[in-house]
Amino acid sequence: MAPAGSKEALIAAVKGGADAVYAGGRQFSARASAANFNNEELKWAVDYCHLRGVKFYLTINTLISDKELADLSDYISFVSEIGVDAIIVQDLGVAMLAREVAPELSLHASTQATVIDAQGAKYFKNLGFSRVVVARELPKDKIAKIVASSGTQVEMFVHGAICLCYSGQCLMSSFIGGRSGNRGKCAQPCRLPYKAGDKEGFLLSPKDMCLINYLKDIKNIGVSSLKIEGRMKGPEYVGTVVGIYRKYLDNDITVSREDYQSLERIFYRGGLTDGYFTGKKGKEMFCHTKPDNPYKLQSKEQSLYDFERKISVGITCQAQLGKPLKVIITDSSGHMGQGKGEKPAQPAINKPLTKERLEQQLLKLGDTTFKCESIEIDLDDGISLPISEINAVRRSAASALEQSILQGHRRKTVLYEKEALKKRKPSKHLETAIQVSSLDQLEFLNPDDYDYLYLPLDEAVKLKGFTPKTYVVMPLISEDEDWEVLKKLGIKNVVATNIGQIQRLGDMGCNIVLDFTLNIFNHRSANHFSFTQRNTLSVELSLPQIKGIDSQTPVEVVAYGRIPLMITENCLIKSSAGCKNANAITDRTGTKFPAVCLKNCRNQILNSKPVVMSDKLDDIKQSGADVIRLMFTVETPKQCKEIVECYKKGIKPFKNFTRGKFYKGV
Repeated sequence: MAPAGSKEALIAAVKGGADAVYAGGRQFSARASAANFNNEELKWAVDYCHLRGVKFYLTINTLISDKELADLSDYISFVSEIGVDAIIVQDLGVAMLAREVAPELSLHASTQATVIDAQGAKYFKNLGFSRVVVARELPKDKIAKIVASSGTQVEMFVHGAICLCYSGQCLMSSFIGGRSGNRGKCAQPCRLPYKAGDKEGFLLSPKDMCLINYLKDIKNIGVSSLKIEGRMKGPEYVGTVVGIYRKYLDNDITVSREDYQSLERIFYRGGLTDGYFTGKKGKEMFCHTKPDNPYKLQSKEQSLYDFERKISVGITCQAQLGKPLKVIITDSSGHMGQGKGEKPAQPAINKPLTKERLEQQLLKLGDTTFKCESIEIDLDDGISLPISEINAVRRSAASALEQSILQGHRRKTVLYEKEALKKRKPSKHLETAIQVSSLDQLEFLNPDDYDYLYLPLDEAVKLKGFTPKTYVVMPLISEDEDWEVLKKLGIKNVVATNIGQIQRLGDMGCNIVLDFTLNIFNHRSANHFSFTQRNTLSVELSLPQIKGIDSQTPVEVVAYGRIPLMITENCLIKSSAGCKNANAITDRTGTKFPAVCLKNCRNQILNSKPVVMSDKLDDIKQSGADVIRLMFTVETPKQCKEIVECYKKGIKPFKNFTRGKFYKGV
């Protein structure tokens, strides 16, 4: 499956041997700065692919606001009607809308949905998704487990750029630059220089992934689709990479040093890595340099993308005296095109038409996407037909077959009555949830300071007793052993942080609060999760957008805290400065971002400033939010108490803070 950020890249992908391409339109795409396709170009692209036996998948993988849903319904109708094979989505609100507007359109869960386990894949399968794209960070054994037990198609990235943060969880571009990755506008701050301890360089920039040497392993696992990253890259890159992967998928041979070097040379970011798939992490995965020599090709690399893309067909022909010439062309899928002459065949005066001559003309399919595998000719003796007539009938039959193939991909859509958007009613009273990262932060807090208390799982095990106010927060990247710990605790109040946890917690009979990491961005996604006790909305929403999320389920907003900008599988502190030599990263402006170490050597990068809304609680009430969360990360116990008191009194705790997205949105 190849990327197509432009028409030229799409052609290179198809000629390179891709079985499918994925591309974005001019709106609702997570690579908004790629060239992408307008509606007319999309129709051309879909037809171009289908006439060459290639599938076309469209990315609608951004978070969608309520105001955009009406335009999105029209867009989904259009792309379904032109024959897009599937849409790749992150936002469950988009999926629910697509099910209403275009029920026959296939859905694929984007890697932005942060699917890290079989439970996550099953959740999407149960919603009718036909495929999930798993997180890039997963090693071979975890991918194998998802394939074996999820019962749905699994797609994985095998080549291209790696985000340092788990996809769908990165807020760095949004909070420090105002350009949201979840909304398709990532400014790639991870590719800029940073400092940790005494180490300085491109510390957040991983090398590009390359799994060309593991294709046999991936086949044996049973993965359905191999995805190449690169919608921001040009046709040279796409054609070269696709061509090399096509070669080794089709031929069970060892990857040559020359081909591997071609992959390195086509886009160099400090070399290539197989780190996550093989379970190897560490500093070897980071490039620490800027990309160099993009698209620097050798002539033999340019010749890679000439993969034949012809559809095998059979031709039958009737050339009978007194009847117009009839030609039928069919493909293996049962599509048929028929051409018929305008005049009946006449008796030959001098030189009668021979079977060999007729066959020669019928086989001239070079200007089409067809190649003839079989031909049957019923020719009367002694007749004459103009060569121009034979050619015209052949072209007519080929054109009719093209239309038959394209029509087979197009679908009818449902007339969708656009809904009137409603507003939340202002809240009369705000409840308060306190989230701590350690039990120490509770030292000066009293139970009457909060309505709900959120504890990390590894801290909850230290607590001797739970009250009805106590909730356990599951790790965002949860492991099997976390579930064993949760069962032993016996607590039923749980904050779910990823999609795979929801079904599992429901089966356990838990009261579920959804965290902001589920990226609930519109009323449709909020209403999808109506079975939960409470939903924490995306931290990228503005107050007017929050007011527009009309749902029966109570909603929560993060009104205080250093927002986690990244969660990383690879410890960037250990890989740069060393574990004991730094606890933050510093950007070019001298701004420091705390780096918190999590279990299994993961990192959480926090915003340099906390969100503060203690003096703006009336605005939050007007938005209709039901619960505010005060999220404590690196604060001392005394600071926690001081901040809680400021929220009780409605005053600012200190000067250096941010309002987050409450007044800006994304």
